[in-house]
Amino acid sequence: MMAYKNIAYRLASGLFLLLAIACKKDTPPPEEPRPIFGEPVVKPKGQPTGEAVSAVIGPQGGVLWYDDALRLEIPAGAVEEPTTFGIQPISNTLDEVSAYPAFRLTPEGTSFKKPVKLSFIYAPGAGVNPGGRMVAFQRSDGVWCGLPTELNASQRRLTVETSHFSDWVWFDMLSLRKDNETAGAGETVNLKLMEQVLGALIPTSSIDSVPLAAMDDVGFSKDITVSGWKIVAGPGSLEPKLNTHLLLGDAIYTAPETVNEATTVEIQVEVESKNGYISDPSAPNGRRKLGKMILLTTIRLVPENFVQLTLNGADQELPQLADARIVNGILYIRTNDERINLVLQCHGTQPGTYAGGQEGGQAWFYLSRSQGGNRRFYNNFYRSCDGNDEIFNGTAIIHSVDDYVEGSFTGSLYPLDVQECEIPEATAVEFKFKVKRS
Repeated sequence: MMAYKNIAYRLASGLFLLLAIACKKDTPPPEEPRPIFGEPVVKPKGQPTGEAVSAVIGPQGGVLWYDDALRLEIPAGAVEEPTTFGIQPISNTLDEVSAYPAFRLTPEGTSFKKPVKLSFIYAPGAGVNPGGRMVAFQRSDGVWCGLPTELNASQRRLTVETSHFSDWVWFDMLSLRKDNETAGAGETVNLKLMEQVLGALIPTSSIDSVPLAAMDDVGFSKDITVSGWKIVAGPGSLEPKLNTHLLLGDAIYTAPETVNEATTVEIQVEVESKNGYISDPSAPNGRRKLGKMILLTTIRLVPENFVQLTLNGADQELPQLADARIVNGILYIRTNDERINLVLQCHGTQPGTYAGGQEGGQAWFYLSRSQGGNRRFYNNFYRSCDGNDEIFNGTAIIHSVDDYVEGSFTGSLYPLDVQECEIPEATAVEFKFKVKRS
């Protein structure tokens, strides 16, 4: 269940001024009320969730990519001698329930002679409203700080410039949250519109940035209107509710009394700000106006026993008679079929998040499948070139372990039949399940 965060400080001016994140010295126009800011929140450092990539780049400049998610462009003259640049995925501590990845950039503590350009590329399905997105970095004291962010919607790209490295992430200033991914017959899911609250406007060195406070209910501003709650696709009912700021920022979805097959329900809500903007160097007058925003989310209706496997974006047929049990402190979810067999093994007995691995509090995923008359075998890890280290990835999230075991696993799978020092080809996997416990 999602823990909704509360803070003692509220935003008297509403979301639109909070989105004006650049620390400008000019006085706001008279029609823009002055905001009251929240208290900056200190967050822990993120933990590595995958292997780093690196490259040696010298005074001539160069480019380093992490998959198709993050691009570093080091201009000529940024460093005076060959320097090892690195990108490592880490857990997102700005927003623990977010699916957006965070990254650690190295070398930390180095001041570049010329600004380095960071470009985050978001997936095509990551929402229909990129206009409320920004990039943030984490200071040495644990406070995350937002930056003016250039949006290129056609390329699905968010870009900032920086003369220092630390931990970085992109985020939505306004988001639609839910307290469960799935619902069974007659069950409810609580929906909530949340906004990223800002801390006091304090520039960091020469960087035009602002500390971030906690997430909170969308609220207070008369400039903000919330409307248009509706079910776009799928069965069930939806009831909008007033939130803590007396806006219709909450809603309750109720599933139908009978669910015979897995079905995706799509829900949308409209939020409009007439004066709101985000600081964006590429926008007219440096302001990316918000206007009307449509936020979407999905809920998966599941029968009593449900398993769904997606490989590289393609749904796979699985038998619905899966098995879930706890043995010797380890939670097992298994399916068995002539075409596909899989096992998810979580080293723990409680709901929570399990990073990839085979130690306590970690998760191991195994898959075998028939391909072209042959059977291939996959794990969520591969071995390093010297064969001594197993490089794990992926995350299992367990929502319930009572009568039914419910949760998911997302990550990458690697074939076992690879040659020594061969870079294995990754298969993206998403496994969702609700299985009666044996």
